Amino acid sequence: MSTTTARRRQLWTTAIAGLIAATLDISFAFIFYGMHGATPAGILSGIAAALVGPAAKTMGLWSVVLGALLHYFICLCAAFVYLLLSRNFLPLIRRPLLCGAGFGVAMYVFMHFVVIPLSRLPFFLPSMRSLIGELCSHIFLFGMVIAVGVARASKVEGGTNQTRELAPGVSH
Repeated sequence: MSTTTARRRQLWTTAIAGLIAATLDISFAFIFYGMHGATPAGILSGIAAALVGPAAKTMGLWSVVLGALLHYFICLCAAFVYLLLSRNFLPLIRRPLLCGAGFGVAMYVFMHFVVIPLSRLPFFLPSMRSLIGELCSHIFLFGMVIAVGVARASKVEGGTNQTRELAPGVSH
């Protein structure tokens, strides 16, 4: 397999892992928060409100679409960040379940303590129920899915990892 083909396959597989993680994560939110009265449209409009503020409540279907696009965009970006990090830190590929769990927790912390405070949403501390549910979602449905996808994407013919050399002539 040529380097270009392998790289293209790696990018596609990483993107698919990000899309799967996004779908699992938002499905979890719909089910988990739906049991407590939230609607999918309300959840997606809430995501859009991070960008457009309270106006999201008056935008109707546009805020739902914007929220979905933002959610999937963020998840794709996270998958490619994991891929980029894995090129310089091989345990991310060698131990995808453990590292994926850590990545899921890191993404939860980053979203709740960096992104939300910088958005147009008010900062809040989640309830213990939400904290546990969202952490489980970020660990098992988001972080591990992305990590396994990137690890799989980093395999080339012969079962070896496709990574860059640390230095010319130095193996990993």
